[in-house]
Amino acid sequence: MKDKRIYVNRLFRILTKEEIGEYKKDKSSLIDLGYEYLELGEYKKAFQIFSMDIRLNGSDPDSLNGIGVSLCEMGRLKTSKTVLEKAVELYPDDAITLANIAGVYWEEGDIGKSIHYYSKSIEFDNSIFETHFNLINLYYEQGFLFMAYIACLNVLNIYPDNLQAKEIRDDIILDMGISIF
Repeated sequence: MKDKRIYVNRLFRILTKEEIGEYKKDKSSLIDLGYEYLELGEYKKAFQIFSMDIRLNGSDPDSLNGIGVSLCEMGRLKTSKTVLEKAVELYPDDAITLANIAGVYWEEGDIGKSIHYYSKSIEFDNSIFETHFNLINLYYEQGFLFMAYIACLNVLNIYPDNLQAKEIRDDIILDMGISIF
């Protein structure tokens, strides 16, 4: 119990009064708060919040993903990869975790693993547009135009009116046509 009080005191030094009030009402609010700070680009603060959440509420994929993404954004790829690999081990069916580890592998230049994990993420949850789009862009950047085109057709089957997917499909078709010559 003493350890928990230490972490609560640390947390209260990190959070604003309004955020403390929100935490007191709902202990799970730390995850949302951490992601808000990620969106604001305050990666260190997000990392601290996710770390405190794990210490106070136990491990879950959302907090581990938050730590992994925070570390990646702070340029600590090796540590980020370690955290996300552990998250994949603990939560092998979590599509977000799989997509996040794919992003770290892409950042490191391990294209094979990145493709593997993006594909696996889509297998578990094909409704996350961003994962599809990242896979398309990965194929496209690597010059795997046919694979990018197939991935784009797959996403257009799910989201037929998505303008972003239509635009990249048209770019891929144009590049495939140019590459013939």
